[in-house]
Formats: sequence, structure tokens, C-alpha cells
Amino acid sequence: MSTLRLRHLADINPLTPAFNRLANEEELTFLPMEAVWPGERLDLSWRRTKASVSTGYTRFQNGDVLVPKITPTFEAGRSVLIHGLHRGVGVGSTELHVLRPGPLIDQRFLLYVANTHSFLKQGEAEMYGVAGQQRVPDRFLRDLPVQLPTLEEQRRIADFLDAETNRINDLQWRTARQLALLQEQFHEMMRRWTTVGNDETSPTRIPWMPKMNSNWSLLKVGHQFMTGSGTTPTSTVAEYFDGPYWWINSADLNDGEVTSSEKKITDRALNDFPALKLHNHGSLVIAMYGQGATKGKVGLLANQACVNQACCVLSPTGRISTQYARYWFRAHKESVVALAQGAGQPNLSQELIRSLWIPTPDMTEQQKIVFYLTGAEEQLSRKVQLLRERENLLAERRQALITAAVTGQIDVSTASGRGIEE
Repeated sequence: MSTLRLRHLADINPLTPAFNRLANEEELTFLPMEAVWPGERLDLSWRRTKASVSTGYTRFQNGDVLVPKITPTFEAGRSVLIHGLHRGVGVGSTELHVLRPGPLIDQRFLLYVANTHSFLKQGEAEMYGVAGQQRVPDRFLRDLPVQLPTLEEQRRIADFLDAETNRINDLQWRTARQLALLQEQFHEMMRRWTTVGNDETSPTRIPWMPKMNSNWSLLKVGHQFMTGSGTTPTSTVAEYFDGPYWWINSADLNDGEVTSSEKKITDRALNDFPALKLHNHGSLVIAMYGQGATKGKVGLLANQACVNQACCVLSPTGRISTQYARYWFRAHKESVVALAQGAGQPNLSQELIRSLWIPTPDMTEQQKIVFYLTGAEEQLSRKVQLLRERENLLAERRQALITAAVTGQIDVSTASGRGIEE
């Protein structure tokens, strides 16, 4: 087995002449980072015209191996071997390295090299940039030493790993499906317990609420809670931070109790920014805007805290407990978020949240519902933890198997892969 630098085995971030041959109006595959996943999760359905992606994107073609360069996507082992591109060519995120295999290395073997433990750990050690935005340099790929068996042996290793990783991938898919079903079941449970059907139809202004018990009340959020928000202190003034008061932003909300804060602010911040108010322990916080699924998330303050401008705080003054309201907002998150307004990226607002109506039993029944849902969620958390542990074990086993096969630690002609441990 010989050892060669990767630059002698594959072109690193090469030109793609096939892109230049396309007409400007022709469509090709577009691959954003969120679509880059190994196996069946790779999404090649996106399309763009050549004219719309002529600058500022990474170009590649069928047979290339794409390696994410940015943390944490690189460490997650999300490299992919590309086939089935529309017109045989594609463009994607600039956070991708392109490896185009030469005649000495099998393309599938190259993909498995990019998924070995040593490749990921060495690449992580070579990253540069600020925290959260670190990237694997081109130089690391070019200088990477690769232990290279014969082409025949490379293909035998790739055949073995195709079969074994497909089996592991199937177990991972089944585990992910179990997790999704558990979440769906609990969401339906919350919806059912906070929207009880009986004989009295609800007002048309609440289209997602089918019916409400006749002994429940329909209460307006603005009549039952004091609402407030906050702001962000000037980040360049050091005296505003590292103080005694929690400062919560929408990213801190996890649909449960908010028990920690990344940043704390000082008395000076409270004095200099009138919009910053201390909100009481137990207040409900709702994300009015944010990236991805953040919008609409909720949290209960476990301590007195301030919030930023992306958060709406509900402090109880009436007949709805914040614990009950938390489950109601979680159960109807999609419907609430659908009411968001504004051009570009629609957002929620304090006015919109105050205008919502919540079907509400008396306080005794609210407590019973909260007690039941809290117990059910604790059981769900235990099941989720076990499934997460299984996911981690499967991922570790997959990487250990790939590393052992690619580096020659096992003889793939006789191994089944079922006894490999890291």
C-alpha cells in the first residue's frame, strides 16, 4: 500500500468547463448547504438558471466529492459523492470544497477517505477563523497523505462499506423516524388538551380552534397578561455586560424553562437603556422573530431577567397561568407563526400576540392539564435521550467501520463489519 498526497490523486477545487458550456437561460442543480447530507437525505431537487448563479457559487459536476469546509458541518461528516445532477453540472454554497478524483483513486473510496476519523480530526485541527465561523483550508486537503491500495482493492473496500453503511443508515433512519413520531404524538397531545372539543364552535377569528368546551372561557391574551419586550445594549461598551442580570434572546428559548443565559448585563445597562426592564421569574417569553424554527418558540424564565427586542414577555395578571399558556402556544405554534406580518421576513409583534384568544378552563383544571402534560413530557424526554444515544452509537460505529476498512485494519474480503468498535 503506497502513500500519496491527495493533490496527486484528485483535483482540489478545480474549474468546471461544463458550466461554461451552458446557455444563460438553461437550468442546473443548485445545492444550498442545508441540502448537503449523505445518503438519501441529499436533496438535488433545487434548480437555478445559469445566469442567476454565474458568480459567487461553487461549481461541480457528476462524480465529484463535496466536502463542507465550515464548522460544525465539516465535523458532522456530511461529505457527499455527487451523481444525478441536472445537465450533469451544479452550483452550491461557497462553504464547499470540491474533490474531483483522478485515475488512481475510486470515487467511492475517496468519499470514504473523507469520512474517516483521522480525516475529520486532522481537518478540525487545521481550521482557521473566529469561533463559530472556522473553516478547513484548501491547503489541508492538498497536503493530506492518503494510504492508497490498488484500484481493485479500493473498489472491494467501497463495495463492502456500501453494504455495511447502508445497513447502518437504515437503522439511523428508523431511529430518526421514531424520534419524529414521538414529537408528533406529544404535539397532538398538547393540541388536544389545550383545545377541548365539545358542543360550542369557536369564533371564526381563530380558524385552527375547532371547538371549545361550554364550561371554558375564551380569553384574550392582552386582557390576561402584561406584555413587554427589551433591547440590545451596545455591544462595544464592556460596562454593559458581565453583570448580575440575565439577558435573554430568542436563541435561548427552548420551549421549556430557561435556566441559563449566555450573557448578563449590568446596572449601567439598565440605566442607559429605558427599554430594558427586569421581568419576573415565571414570566412567559415568546420569540417574535428569529432564524429557522426559532420564531414562535417559548420559554419560562427561571430567574428574573431582561430580554432583547426579538422577545415578547407575558406576565400574568388574570385567569391564565403562564404554564398553561406555554403549552397552548407550543401546541399552536405553526398557526400563530402563520399570522406573522411584514415584507421580506414576516415577524410576530406584541400587538399581534395581545390580540390572540386562548380557550381556557378554570385555574384548577389548568393545573391538572399542566401536571399531565409535564409528566408526559418527562417520559418523552427519557425516550428521546435513549434514541439520541442510539443515534450517537450508530454514528460512531459507522465512522469506526469506515476508518478500519479504509486504513486496512480489517480484511474486507472476510469481514462482515458487525463486530467493529472504535
